[in-house]
Amino acid sequence: MASPTSDFNLKVGPKTNGSKHLLLGTEEIPPGGVIPKHKHHGEDEILLIQTGNGHVWLGDKEYDARPGALVFIPAGTWISLKNTGKENISLVFVWNEPGFEEMMRCASVPKGQIASPISREEVKECYQHGDGELEVVQAPSKTP
Repeated sequence: MASPTSDFNLKVGPKTNGSKHLLLGTEEIPPGGVIPKHKHHGEDEILLIQTGNGHVWLGDKEYDARPGALVFIPAGTWISLKNTGKENISLVFVWNEPGFEEMMRCASVPKGQIASPISREEVKECYQHGDGELEVVQAPSKTP
């Protein structure tokens, strides 16, 4: 779920408190930050936007999300979110079963730490490790 520039904090999960059925955490996404287009193969997800404004792509629909917005993401649905505002998006995320937190540990950094740059392919590998799939978009070729 997270872009390498976002901060996240896992509050409920197998490594946090032994939960076998839920994963819950918080995330901060800076202005211009993006949750890249991805999908979870086996997990439903809920996002609750607490602060900030963003644009959400969910399956074949898209809409603007403001504080208080709830986004339900069924398993297998492509999702992306971009912070379109001037302040951080603060959100809560919930998954119906643990697993995807391994991707977050791979591709994100805990709050207060500086993210080391990783390639798009490395991010894609993180998503596969967390039972998800990242859409890898090739950059347009430059014309001479």
